[in-house]
Order: sequence, then structure tokens, then C-alpha cells
Amino acid sequence: MSHPTKDRLLHAAKDVFGAHGYEGTTVQMIAAAAGANIAAINYHYGSKAGLYAEYVAGHLEEAMERMPVLADKPTDPKGQMRKFVGWFFERFRPESPLRRLNQDMAAMKRDFTATIMEKVIKPEFENSRELVTALLPDDAPEENIRCWIKCVISLCTGPIHGAHLYPELFPGTRFDEAEIQHQSEHVARFILDGIAADGRRIVRARR
Repeated sequence: MSHPTKDRLLHAAKDVFGAHGYEGTTVQMIAAAAGANIAAINYHYGSKAGLYAEYVAGHLEEAMERMPVLADKPTDPKGQMRKFVGWFFERFRPESPLRRLNQDMAAMKRDFTATIMEKVIKPEFENSRELVTALLPDDAPEENIRCWIKCVISLCTGPIHGAHLYPELFPGTRFDEAEIQHQSEHVARFILDGIAADGRRIVRARR
């Protein structure tokens, strides 16, 4: 059941966190914007970090519903993997709160990680497993599947989490719409080529 004060706090948090980020936001600012008592934040969300986790998770929920999965096109795992990589990058467009999250991560606490783990990270890994398994030969070794799952997620998250360093490392380069699209396509090609090559090795080893 929805709770009016809890809902008001989350609604206010979206505006305040969106304008000031995690470190620039105080519980006093959120409570004032929601017309609520500061104690209500701890009561409903545990802490500022817990409320921030709900703010980010809420932003992700709609995107998670659009995550390309194998069931959408079971005969085209290659196409779905390409779409999955594109979807992963798309969520980090310049205006996305997730771009600010990269800067705020150092200030996050365990309750934030726990919330995002259940709502976002685990579903991403599970979807990656399904796609990788469909792209590799039947009965591929679990260690190969596991390594590719980690590789897929790492190749997607690496360019995103390092985005704030790019202006210094690559002068003149911005992690904008064009760069996101280019990086997404590059990662998808790299993953699909790598999985195909690994699949061929697995088949040869069985002969």
C-alpha cells in the first residue's frame, strides 16, 4: 500500500537529487521540499543513501522493463546481444541521473548497493547469462559462460564509469550521444566476435 509521506519524500528527492547530486543534497533539503519531518526519511528509507537508492532504482525501472531479452527473439541471440549492449549504453546518456551516479558512487553506502543489486545488477547478469548461453555451443563449459557474462558487463560498464576521465585522457573527446553510440557498437562487435571465436574453439576441442 502506498504511503503519502513516503511518496512525497521520493517525489521531492527526485527534484533535489536531480539538481544537487548526492553529496550536495541534505536530508533537511528533501524534508523541506516534501513538507515532512526529517525523521520520516529514516523511518521510510533508512538513510539518505537508502532514499537515493530508491531514486536511482525508480529511474531505472522503466528502462529495465525495456531490457532486450532472448525471449523477445529466441531465434536471434546475436541481434538481441547487440540490442542489449545498445540498451546498456543508452541508459547513460548525458542527461541521465546515472551519469551523476558515477560521480556520487564514492559516497554511497551498503544500503544503496543492496537495493541496486536486486533491482538492476542481478537482472542484467541473468539476462547476460541467457544471451551468452544461447550464443555459445550447447553444453558449453560453465567457466566459459561465466567468463563471458563478466566480460559483457565489464565491457559495457568500463567506458561508462571512466567517462569523467575522457576529457583529460582524450582531449577533445566528449562522452556525448555520438560517442555513446560509437562505443556501444564497438563493444557489441567485440563481444559477438569473441563469443563466436570461443564457440569455435569449444567445438574443435570436442572433436
